[in-house]
This record gives sequence, structure tokens and C-alpha cells, in this order.
Amino acid sequence: MPRTSTQKILVVEDNRTQAESLRYILEKGGHEVILASDGQEGLEILEKQRPDIILTDVIMSPMDGYQLCRKIKENPATRSIPVILVTYLYNPSDVIKALEYGADNFIIKPYDADWIYSRIIGTLESVKHAPDESITDPLMVSFSNHKYEIRSGRTQILNILLSTYETAIKNNCELQVADERLHYLNAQLQKAVSDLKQANEELHNKNIERGRLETALVRSNKKFQYMGSIIHHILLTQLSSIFHNMGKASFGQKDGQVDAGYFKKAYAMVEKSLNIVRITCETLDPVVQTPSWIDLRELVNNALREVPQGSLHVDCRIPDMVKINAYPLIEKVFAELIDNSVRHGKKTTTIRFSIQNNEDVPVLIYEDDGVGIPVQDKKQIFSHEYGLSASHGLFLSEEILSVTGITISETGMPGEGARFEIQFPRGSIRIGPESV
Repeated sequence: MPRTSTQKILVVEDNRTQAESLRYILEKGGHEVILASDGQEGLEILEKQRPDIILTDVIMSPMDGYQLCRKIKENPATRSIPVILVTYLYNPSDVIKALEYGADNFIIKPYDADWIYSRIIGTLESVKHAPDESITDPLMVSFSNHKYEIRSGRTQILNILLSTYETAIKNNCELQVADERLHYLNAQLQKAVSDLKQANEELHNKNIERGRLETALVRSNKKFQYMGSIIHHILLTQLSSIFHNMGKASFGQKDGQVDAGYFKKAYAMVEKSLNIVRITCETLDPVVQTPSWIDLRELVNNALREVPQGSLHVDCRIPDMVKINAYPLIEKVFAELIDNSVRHGKKTTTIRFSIQNNEDVPVLIYEDDGVGIPVQDKKQIFSHEYGLSASHGLFLSEEILSVTGITISETGMPGEGARFEIQFPRGSIRIGPESV
């Protein structure tokens, strides 16, 4: 620790904790310390002992540090003892007031050991080499509407001004360090905010995905319930019809010959039941449900394979190189639409496939020239309740399409034919090399 020699230092401080702290710092530096609890006790000690330097707090009662400093400097016996003011206060008026009361230097709280040692050594060295200055004409200074009468010598004035400058530089350095630290913390805060924002976005996306999965799970559960209900009803209804037709065939047989008409009906019912059960199982099978890009014209041609040659005129206006992203089971949807046109259109002779744009999103149109669908049935044809009494396929078709977000609706005019619009989500249909 920097020090020239052991010094006897009088510390005047009314706060016992701060007094002991200052004593610890000074004694650690090898100095002898005398404590006084206020200005009056400090003067009493000076009558008995002569310290090398005095460190006094400013704010004390009944005698503050300024008054103590003035009394010391006005007494010829103690005038030469350097006085350093120790204070929290620091503004231009405090500096001028320190000069007015004759202080030799000052230390700003909070302080550290090196700062105190530096001020003590500097003040002692300055006083030691300074000439004896007797001030006869005080210097009158006016500042902030207040006049000060300064009797300090040039050495005292220079010491305090240098200390003021040194303190200002120290404070400025600390301010720069604090400013750099603030910039660093601000950068860290911005990064933390950015990370938090990203985390919130990720959490939001996860919540959306979770909601989507929960919705899909609810829909899957409903689908299983619907499919179970359909399978149960189909098997019960169709098998009952088969049993009924077989009974008629058995009852109406003559001379060992069985009416082939009843067997034909029974066979058709069995075939229909098996097809429905197979489609239902495929709809629920996750292995089959793998979406891929499928050529639309090829899909339509595959669906037309089961249509008897010459029974319908097919007008396919779908351009080449049109692909859709869907499950392979979508072929069953087109087959079901064609089957409905044949079985329920009554007078259907032509079916048509085409593509139209709906708000820049292609829509697949399926039309026939049959009797159409009554207005009151347009919304019901896709429900499983309606399907149980008529056609189960449209309900299954909507279920198959909905898995990949594809929607289907009936928009035809009753008496003019059925018209189904199949709308694909954006990005799931491609026309040529571009995707829409």
C-alpha cells in the first residue's frame, strides 16, 4: 500500500460504523488513528494531541465539518494541520464552500483505500513544500446567487482544484465503464428479448400444432365411431336383405329349380357389403394413408375402369400434367361419384371433369346430366345417417378427402344434373411444373 511513513491521523466522524471502517483502512496502511465522534470532541483532542492530518465528516451536529475546519484554521496553534473533508456532497458550491472554510482537500464518499492513501500523501506533500501563506485580503467569489469569502492560500486552492479535476476524471471513467456495461447489458437484454420472442413463437407454433393434433385426434375418434356404426349397420342391413332374398329363393323354388333373380340380388348385396367394408378398412388403415403426388387424369381413368363401355359419355377437360397431393384412396371418391351418377342420376348419359379457378386456387368440377339432387338433400348427402338409407359412399368420400384438407360440396341445379366442387388446399395441386 502506498505510504511515505506512519502518520498520526485524527478522524472526526459521528457515524460509528463509518468511523471504524475508515480506521480499519488507515491502520491497515500503517497509520495511527484517533477517533472523535463530533467536531467538539475533535477540538478537545487537538488541545491535548497534535495529529499530522485531520479527516472530518461534513454533515455532523452540533458542529459540522465546515465549522470544525474554520476553527482549526483560525487557531494559530492548529492552522498548519492539513484538513481533508470527507463527504457525500459534490457540486461546485461544495468545492467553493470547502475553500471558504479553509479546507486543504476533500474525499468523496464512497471511497476505497487507494483513493484515501493517495489524497493523504498528496495533501501532506503539498503542505510540506508549500510556503507559509498569510492571507490579508480575502478573495470574494459570487456563485449561484451566493457570495463566498475565500481566505485559502494558493496551495490550498490548487490542491482542491486538482482534486476536483481528479474526481471529475475518476467519475467520468466510472461513467464510461458504467455506460459500456449498460450497453453490454442492453445488448444482453435485447438478445434475451429476442430469444424470449423466438421461444414464444416456438411455443405458439407448438400450441397450434398441438391444437391441430388434438383436433385430428377428435376427428379420428369420431371417424372410428362413424365407421363402426356404418360397418355394423351395413352388415346388419345387407345380411338381412341377403337372408330375405335367399328365403324367397328357397320358398319359390319349383321342381328343384331356384329363381336366379333372387340369387343375383343376394350376390349384388354381398358384393356391395364387401366393397363398403373394404373401403372403410382402407380409410382407417394408417399404412394405406400415405399422401403422394398423383396424376389427376390417370386417377380419373382408373376410376372409369369399372364403368361399362358405351354406358356413359366421358368429357374429361383436365389439362395434362396436373397432379394433386392426396391419399391413393381418393380414387374411390371419383369411383363413388361416377357410381352415384349411374345409379341415382336416372337419365345420366354424360359425365364431365374440368378445372376452374376460384380466387386463384384451382377447383376440380365433376358434373353429370342426370336428375340432380334436391335442394333439401344437398347438405345431408355427406352425412352417415343419410348414407345408411341411400348411398354410404359420399360420407366415406368426404372422410377420405378431409384427411388432407380437401373439401367437397354439391352445387348443381335440381333437374339439370349433379355438380360437385372439390377444392384443394393451397399448395396441394400442381399444374405443369408450377405448384399452386
